[in-house]
Amino acid sequence: MDLSKRVGMNIRAIRKAQNLTIDELAEKCEFQAPNLSDVERGERNITLQTLNKILYALEVDPGSVLIPESRTNKNPESIKEELLKILFNTLEDKNEDDIRMLLNITNEIFGRFKHN
Repeated sequence: MDLSKRVGMNIRAIRKAQNLTIDELAEKCEFQAPNLSDVERGERNITLQTLNKILYALEVDPGSVLIPESRTNKNPESIKEELLKILFNTLEDKNEDDIRMLLNITNEIFGRFKHN
């Protein structure tokens, strides 16, 4: 996954975790909602200045959108919730067959780990 998509996906997950609509975040960033939506889908490259405005509006550090695993100041449950939201957001635009395939693969992987 390219960096624009990963950053956008993480911005969306953080926004949703904060119960903000795209319009609310866009207003806080002084952006147009369609432009922010493009950022969240990884369809718009942004400058560091723009990223900084989004981070400021979300009240998060750069690591939160670049490397979500770096969020060490949160308890394990909130990290788990955020990771699940990121996973859900990743699957949101996939069709049913793709989601079933991923579920089967996931069950197969976890089944093998249990036996080893």
